Parts: sequence; structure tokens; C-alpha cells
Amino acid sequence: MIPLLIGIAWYSWQASKFDLSEVEKIPARTVLVDRTGQEIGTIHGANRRLVSFEEIPEFLKTCLFAREDARFMSHEGVDLRGLARATIRNLKDRDFTQGASTLSMQLARNTYDLREKKSLNRKFLEIALTYRIESRFSKDEILTHYLNRIYFGSGCSGLEEAALTYFGVSTAELNRGQCALLVGIIRAPHACSPRRNLEGALKQRNEVLERLLTTGEISGPEMREIRETPLNLINSAPKITETSHGARALRRPLEIVLDESQITEGGLTVKTSIDFKLQLGLEDLIKSLPLPQDCQIASLALDPRNGDILAVVGCREARPTGFNRALDSRRDLGPKMIEPLISTAALERGHVPISNNPVATGRQLHTDDAVKLMRRFGFEGSFGQGDDLYRGSVSASLLELATAYATILENGARPAPVFVRQVAKQERVLFSRPPAFFPAFSNHATPKKIPRISHGFSLPQTDYWMAGLLADRVIILWIGYDTPKKFSVGPSFASKLQKSFENLLK
Repeated sequence: MIPLLIGIAWYSWQASKFDLSEVEKIPARTVLVDRTGQEIGTIHGANRRLVSFEEIPEFLKTCLFAREDARFMSHEGVDLRGLARATIRNLKDRDFTQGASTLSMQLARNTYDLREKKSLNRKFLEIALTYRIESRFSKDEILTHYLNRIYFGSGCSGLEEAALTYFGVSTAELNRGQCALLVGIIRAPHACSPRRNLEGALKQRNEVLERLLTTGEISGPEMREIRETPLNLINSAPKITETSHGARALRRPLEIVLDESQITEGGLTVKTSIDFKLQLGLEDLIKSLPLPQDCQIASLALDPRNGDILAVVGCREARPTGFNRALDSRRDLGPKMIEPLISTAALERGHVPISNNPVATGRQLHTDDAVKLMRRFGFEGSFGQGDDLYRGSVSASLLELATAYATILENGARPAPVFVRQVAKQERVLFSRPPAFFPAFSNHATPKKIPRISHGFSLPQTDYWMAGLLADRVIILWIGYDTPKKFSVGPSFASKLQKSFENLLK
């Protein structure tokens, strides 16, 4: 008896060191910084959307209790029956296969970052903290804090952010199927996010509904009705608070990094590849150009020395939309843009490039071999055949073209483009991605003369390209219509564009 009392006293004392006000605080914001350390945006934290208890649908509470903690309203933080059952199972398995964590215990673990490997020490501290939380907060408050804090996958921290991100509605507007799905993915938010694994998310939803059927909360016809109700999933990515083009372009790669690295904490510092000064310069250039109505523009800059994506502008609008033409759009290159690439391919095969004549240069190659060599630059295609290919009939994104030119500048080593270099919390590095290169061409395949600035139209006169190449940056610019149609670039416009482009290369 005395050892038990000593143990209780010890863990109670340890738990008393924790500040209970942390339970009510939303996690610190995650800060995005450029490659020099300058802040360029934030996610989560101070900008996280919170939900009140009154906004939580009753059906969601029913799902949550059935799935995670059936006796939440009656226990004092720890479900002793469940804990005893889990202890017996763990002794049989000789491992911590069962945790018997109540919602209150999960709140304690998430609030105080109790991420030590499963052990008796962690479990006893968690229990002591849970009793403190239960003595301080009401059940309604505990439930609300829990749902505002936990991670729902795809960059969504908190219930309201998950509701808006996945379904485009507030928490109070969730239908029963949406409620069941969100509760279902709590146990595996990375693996079962409906964005990355809809089948897995639906399976979790169905398990929640079957549990409700077993407990008598819903009938068989109700379960079928809920399963047949459309989820109305939306495809837009989680919102980043910064509205600039560069910060908005970080949404997808950042979501991938956080998901694949299973980072769910707030208070992070994300070191990005963006050069904020160059980003602003690129945005200013695009703002200054007198484009025809409905004509679009996109630009991207890449550091060939390490693959850092230095700047991205995906459209002419000051507040960018979800579609990023620098990353998502693919258009034909034209003869001026493809000439250095065809010359490199010819040199790789021991042929001599013919200046200002990519078609003649390309005819020294077999078409299938030329396509194979173009893929080494990182192009995915589609590719034209024969002379069409050598005239620039290659469907390419701005990022692919920048990477291809960077490969030439790096004497055949193709850099892996990167948006996120490091994720850290205070002094602790959680994720790091060093520069990576892939051998694409031999050293002898580098053309002797590489134009500092080149520009020109695709053959159908529907896409205008400009490229600037320096040892520390490749800048690509594209102008055209979303639905391709012919247009021309007058002398005054071309002169203004070239002068502005020159300034970015200084």
C-alpha cells in the first residue's frame, strides 16, 4: 500500500508542474520564412478557427463518444474499466498494444506534447494530468478544447478547420455522414485523410456508423441513409494566411511534408526555398506589364545550384487563385526555348549542334532517342514527333523548363526542385531536406554558348516564353491565354519586358 501511495504522490507532484492554462490556449502559430530567415507567412496558431461547444453537432458528439470514449460523461477522466481491460491485454501481448485513452487523456497528451515512447512512466503522468484537467474544466469545456486542438490530417488542426477544408462548411453545418467521417479519421489522420485516401476515410466512417448501429443510436435504415448522403468533399487546399503568390504556392508541398513526416505540432518554423526579395521583384514585374484582357502570365525562378524554388507567380491577379500556371499548366515551348535542350541531347550522342537550327540539329537523332533524352531533363511530355519535336512541340510546365535549363548550367546534373528545406520547433529539427542531384547528361554535353536571355513564341503563336540564365538563378516567364489563341507582342511591350527582366538578373 505504501509504495502505491508514494507513486500517486510522486506523479501528482510531477503533474502539478504543468500549467493548466495551456489547455485553453491554441498552439503557437507556424511561421514560414524565406531562405534568408525573413518571415513570409503563417499557418495555424493565432489564425486557427475555433469552434464553440454550442456549434458542435449533437450527432458528432454521439459519434465521438461511441468511437473514442463511451463513458466520457460519467467517468472522472480515466475509464478504470477500460484501463483494466487494456492492462490485461497488454500483459498478454507483452507490449503496449492497448491504451484505453479517454478524451480527457488524449487532451492531456496533445496539450503537453507527451510523445515519449509508450511506457508506464508516460501513462502514469498522463493519468495524473488528466485528473488535474478534470478538476479544472467542465466536460463541455474538455470536449471543446479537445476538438479545437486535435489534428484531422491534410494540414487541418481543429474541427472547424477540418470542416471548412474538407467540406467547405462550418462545423455547425456538418451533415451526419460528414460528422461520422471526421470522427472516424481521428485515429489515423495521416493515413485516412479523405484528400489522400478517400477509401480509407470511408471505411473509418462506416466503422463509426456500424458502432452506432450496435449501440442502438441509429437504425439500419438510418445507417443506409447516412452512407448514401453525399459528402460534398471539396478539392481546394488548406488556407495559408499570407496572400502573396509565393506563400500561396507553398500550400501543397508544405501539406505533403507535414503529412509524410507525421508532424502535427504547432509552433513550427518552416524554412522555405523562397527568396522574398526576388519574389517581390517578380510580382512587381508582372504588375507593371500592360497585358491584354483575359491574357494570363506566370513566372518561376529556380536556383540551379541546389534546386531551391526562389519565386513563383501563378497568375496576373494580385490575390492568386488555386490554379497555379507556373506549376500546373503545360504549354508548347517553341524553337527558341528548345534549342539549348536539343543541342545538349545532340552533344550527348556525339553530334555537333547546328547554331540557330534546332530542327537540323535534332535530325541527327532518332525521335525515340530524342524523347528519351528529353525525359532526362525532367519533362513528362507529351512530345511531338520528328521535326515537330525539334521545333519545340513539347508540353512543359515552367518548373520543368527551369529545371531543364538548370541541368545544363550544372553540367548535366539535374537538381531536385524543393519548396521546403527544413521544419523545426525551437532548436529541434523535425524535418530536413538537403539538396539532391540526379545524373542526366555527361559533362561534355554542355553547349559552349548558352544565351543569357532568350525569348520567343511557340509555333502556333499561342505561347510567349522568356528565359534568363545565370549561375545562381534561372527565371522563366510565360504569357498566353488559358484557352490557347494567337496573339502578338509589340516592340514597346517586348522592350519593356526585356528591361524589367534584365533587372531581375542583376
